[in-house]
Amino acid sequence: MSDITGQVAVITGGARGIGRGIALELGRAGVDVVIGDLLSVPEIAEEAATTVRLLEDMGRRSFALQCDVRSEEDLAALMATTVDRLGRLDIVCPNAGICNLSPATELSVEEFRRTFDINTLGMFLTVRAALPTLLAQGHGSIVATASITGLRGTTELVHYAASKAAVISMVQTLALELGPKGIRVNCILPGTVFTGISAAQMDKHGVPDEMKEQILDQVSAGTTPLGRMQTPADMGQAVVFLCQADNVTGTSINVSGGSAL
Repeated sequence: MSDITGQVAVITGGARGIGRGIALELGRAGVDVVIGDLLSVPEIAEEAATTVRLLEDMGRRSFALQCDVRSEEDLAALMATTVDRLGRLDIVCPNAGICNLSPATELSVEEFRRTFDINTLGMFLTVRAALPTLLAQGHGSIVATASITGLRGTTELVHYAASKAAVISMVQTLALELGPKGIRVNCILPGTVFTGISAAQMDKHGVPDEMKEQILDQVSAGTTPLGRMQTPADMGQAVVFLCQADNVTGTSINVSGGSAL
């Protein structure tokens, strides 16, 4: 296992939810963290500032930059600014994503394309923006956020499941291509995590805010072998492992409490 203390990570969609969980666990492992997110949205900018503050409280260097993962310009600036300000780039976590419930009979072409543009093309563009730096130094770890739905599908999520299956496939292909050049590529497969995305999904079914987390936890207790839903910290711990495991590449870690078995 490699010591990642003092390394520098970039996390897209890192302001909140799973992204924040990844950022904080990497911070606890001694990694300095740069957050790329939609800071043009006031709510997200506020969340990003909180994540940066939590990292700084650990003694880590951290800052946040505006980044839409559909923008090659934003991503190029994110990587370049990271190297300029922190001196290096070791870990890249393409985490930004969206998930909107919609039956296939009601799913618009626009929403299908938007999901792929952010979840799938966004992952590829993030990796591509980082590659000049990673290839020049001859080492690096890329850990993407996919989903267990990329393995088994879920009703009302044909677009999301397909986008995450594509991420899993890209991880495997990139691992083959980049491994000989010293770059490892892996991904995590989250199960049920209480985040803003899952809360928004429950809005469509009229679930009151004060009951959302409780309902998710109850559902997980009945459907998950380990009997609980997953947390952003669970996701971050898996990412830390993959960054440290220097003989692991092309793999997808199921972080779902066994619910995908």
